[in-house]
Amino acid sequence: MTDTAVVTPLTDVDAAAAELLREALASAIRDHRHVIVDMHAAGTIDSAGLSLLVRAHREAKSRGGTLSLAAPSRYVVTVLHTMHLHQVFALYPDLEAALTADAVDA
Repeated sequence: MTDTAVVTPLTDVDAAAAELLREALASAIRDHRHVIVDMHAAGTIDSAGLSLLVRAHREAKSRGGTLSLAAPSRYVVTVLHTMHLHQVFALYPDLEAALTADAVDA
């Protein structure tokens, strides 16, 4: 078991993608201490996507791990700020920065 997993949604994080993303996040959280969601391909997020990420973050935290977001779009960052969730997730400008931060924390 490695310490860090990367989950990369290849579409917007919305209700249409929620089930596949939920399964991928659950598996990653179960098998790894740190989970990074690489958001580079997700231009937008809706309430279903936000709810999914919040639940995944709580689950990771309850297992002593972390869930962070890499390369969120300006839109996603704006939504996180609006919903006061920017303080919940560690946000990184790109995947490399997130991986480096996890390596330092490990």
